Amino acid sequence: MDHFRFNQTLFLVGVLSCLLLSTIVVARSTPLNSGSRQLLVVSPELTQFCSGTDNPSLCIETIAPFLDGSFDLVKALKTEMKATLQKASGIAASISKQLEDPTTAKNALDALNICKSQYGDMLDSINESLNLVTQLNMVDAYHKMSAVISYKSSCDDAYDESPGVEMPFRQESTTLFQLSGNCVTALNTVVNNHKV
Repeated sequence: MDHFRFNQTLFLVGVLSCLLLSTIVVARSTPLNSGSRQLLVVSPELTQFCSGTDNPSLCIETIAPFLDGSFDLVKALKTEMKATLQKASGIAASISKQLEDPTTAKNALDALNICKSQYGDMLDSINESLNLVTQLNMVDAYHKMSAVISYKSSCDDAYDESPGVEMPFRQESTTLFQLSGNCVTALNTVVNNHKV
């Protein structure tokens, strides 16, 4: 009898867990006019899509506000890729601004120039990936997005190899790494599970 009661309890806990997971609520990062935060109900499909990524909470946070209606895999991928593009564009603009600033330390110029080149290539790669996803060419999109991580690492290395020079956009670069990692992981899942 105790065995039966244990199984019932375990089953009930499992059912409740599934219900809770299917109604995860995420606070949107943008405050509303009233100063409160808008709550988004996240679909189970988005939760499942993001659960396999490197940073599931960032994945949900960047995609959920832009999905309306039923879950669309291609739209979800493109949304995460556009967030990556936006973050990379912001960093590239910051690099250009620092290169134009006459007060930028001379010992930082080499690292900044390397990063400028790497971020230019990165932006091209992300844009190409977006076009490939639109064409449902997930394999090539995966390879292009994988290159983004390499470009970011080359920029990081330029700073690591410049004694006494701190990377002024390290936090943004970390977020970019998480976003691009989410894209690569999601594309890998699509390619290996033939979901499109």
